[in-house]
Amino acid sequence: MKKISLLGLIYCILTGTLQAQLLPQQQQQQQTSSTNIFQSPFSQGSQSTSTSLGTNMFTSSSEFYRSLQTQGAILPPPPYDMPVDTNKYVLGPGDILNVGMWGPTPISLNLSINPEGTLIIPTYGELEVGGMTLAKAKECARKQLGEQFKKSNITLTLVYPRTFYVVVAGKVKTPARYIATAFDRIDRVFTLSNLPINSNDTTSPPHFSLRKIKLVHSNGKSQNVDLLKFYQTGDYSDDPCVNEGDAVVVPEENFMTGNVSISGAVKMPGTYEYVEGDRIKDLLEISQGLTSLADSSHIEIFSWNGGSYTESTLDMNDSSALDLPLSVDSRVVVPTDRNKIHNYYVWVNGEVGSPGIYPILQDSTKLSDIIKMAGGFTKWALLPGAVIFRVRQLDALAAPPRLDLNSYVSRASGLTQEDLSYASQELSMRTNKEIVSTSFVRLFVDKNESYDRTLRSGDSIYIPRTRFAIYVFGQVKYPGYVDFRDGWSYSDYVNAAGGFTEGAEQGTMKILKHGTYQWYNVGDATIEPGDMLFVSKVSIKDESYGWNMFKDVLGTVGSLASIVLTAVLVIRTAEGK
Repeated sequence: MKKISLLGLIYCILTGTLQAQLLPQQQQQQQTSSTNIFQSPFSQGSQSTSTSLGTNMFTSSSEFYRSLQTQGAILPPPPYDMPVDTNKYVLGPGDILNVGMWGPTPISLNLSINPEGTLIIPTYGELEVGGMTLAKAKECARKQLGEQFKKSNITLTLVYPRTFYVVVAGKVKTPARYIATAFDRIDRVFTLSNLPINSNDTTSPPHFSLRKIKLVHSNGKSQNVDLLKFYQTGDYSDDPCVNEGDAVVVPEENFMTGNVSISGAVKMPGTYEYVEGDRIKDLLEISQGLTSLADSSHIEIFSWNGGSYTESTLDMNDSSALDLPLSVDSRVVVPTDRNKIHNYYVWVNGEVGSPGIYPILQDSTKLSDIIKMAGGFTKWALLPGAVIFRVRQLDALAAPPRLDLNSYVSRASGLTQEDLSYASQELSMRTNKEIVSTSFVRLFVDKNESYDRTLRSGDSIYIPRTRFAIYVFGQVKYPGYVDFRDGWSYSDYVNAAGGFTEGAEQGTMKILKHGTYQWYNVGDATIEPGDMLFVSKVSIKDESYGWNMFKDVLGTVGSLASIVLTAVLVIRTAEGK
C-alpha cells in the first residue's frame, strides 16, 4: 500500500508540474488558433497566373504571416496531410511524446525529448529515442519499461511534433530562416517566403522556378523538388517534408537553358522548364492530361538533335511508352481524333412523340431509327408532307458557300426566258437547304426499306400536322382552305371555294403537293390533305397581238397562193408543149 501511495503522489506532482510548464504554450496556441496560417495554395484568396511559357503559381496566406519574419515565433500544430507513418517519422529533440503505463495504477505522462535525444521518465530514468523511427521507439519502450512495470501495458505516442528552423534562399521575396515542423512540406515554407513584407507591400514575387527547387539536407545531400508538378497532380512525392538543418534553394525560372513543350489535345498546353529525367508521363501530368478528343494512339514526339527535329510516334495504350525520356527542347504534339470532334445530331420537329435534338452515328443512323427514338408519329402526322432538310455545306463547322444565282443561270443555253426565271426560283430555294429524296408513306406505311435514308449531322426532319383541308387559290371567288372530303374531285373543291371567276382558265388547273412542293396537272396526281389547288388565269392578248396574228395568217395565205399559182403555170406550160 505504501508503494502504491508513493507512486500516486509522484504521479500527481509530475502531472501538475508538466501542466504548469505547458500552460503558457497552450495559451499562446489558443490565441493564434483562430487564424488559419496553414492555408493551402489552392485555398480561397489564392492567386494563380499563367504565361505563354508555362505556369507561375503564387499563393498569399493570411495577414498573420506578415509577422512571421521575426525569429522565434511559436506556431500551433499544423493540420496533418495524413496519419503519421511510424516507420518513417524520425524522432528528435523537441518532439512531445506520451508515455503510458496502463496497469493497476495507470500513469500517463507527456514528455519532451531533450536536446540529448532522451526522455526522462520518473521512477525509471532515461530512455534513448532520439534518431529512432517512431515504430522503433515504441518497441524500445515496451521492452525496457516492461522489465520494470511488468503488470502494465506500455504505450509511446507522438503528441506534438518538434519545431525547427529551415532556410529558404534564392529567388524569393524574403530569403530567411523559417520555423517549421516535421510535418511541414516544401510548399509551405516556399509560400511563407513569398508573402507580402508588410500591409503596404503590393510588389509581385520574383520570377522563380517551380520545377528546379533544390532541397539541401544537413548531410550535404540534395534532391530536386518539382512544385509545379505537385500543384498540378497533388502527388505528395513531389512535395517532401522538411527536416532540421534543411535549406530550400529557389532558382530563377530560365527557359533559355532548356524547355519542353506540349500542345494539341491536352488540358493545359504550354512550354515548361526542362528537368533532367523528364518523361512523357511527367509532361502529361503537368499539362493536366489528355482531353476527351485526344487521339492517344498517335502522339507525336519531336526531339531536337542540335540541328533539326527527329519525329517519332508513340501509342499511350502501351504503358511502357509513358516512361520514354524526353530530351531538352523536345516538342510533344497530341493530335485530335477526327471521329470525336463532331457532336453528330439531327433535329426532329413536328408531329412525333418527342420532338427535339437526337444524336446519331455518322454514316450509319437511318431515318427509321430516329423516328423510333422520337417516339413515333402522332395521330395527326401528315406523312405525305413530311420532309428531310439538309444544310447545303460540306463541313458543319465552315460557313456555307455563297451561291451566285445569276452565274449559274447565265450558263444555260437554249432556254426561254420563262424557263430561266423558273430555274432561278428553284436555285434560290436550295441556297441554304436542300431536300433529301424519300417518301415517308412508302417507308412507314408500305414498309419499303429502300426509302430509309442514312442521315447526316445537321439534318432536320419535319413532320407537318394534317389540316384535313385543301387550299384552293387563284381564279376562284373565295380562295382559302376547304375541308378535305374523301372522293371529291378537283371541281368539287373549286365549287366549294365559290366557283371560277370570269378570268379563270377553267381547263387549266394545277396541284401543288404538300411537302415536295412539286406541280402536277389535274388528273396526274391524287389530291391529298394539305395539297394546294391552283386555278390559272386566262391569258389576255392585246390588240397588237391580233393584228400581228392577222398579218402572219395573211402572209402565210399569200405565200401559199403564190406557190399554187406558180405550180399551175408550170403545169399548163408543160401541157402546151
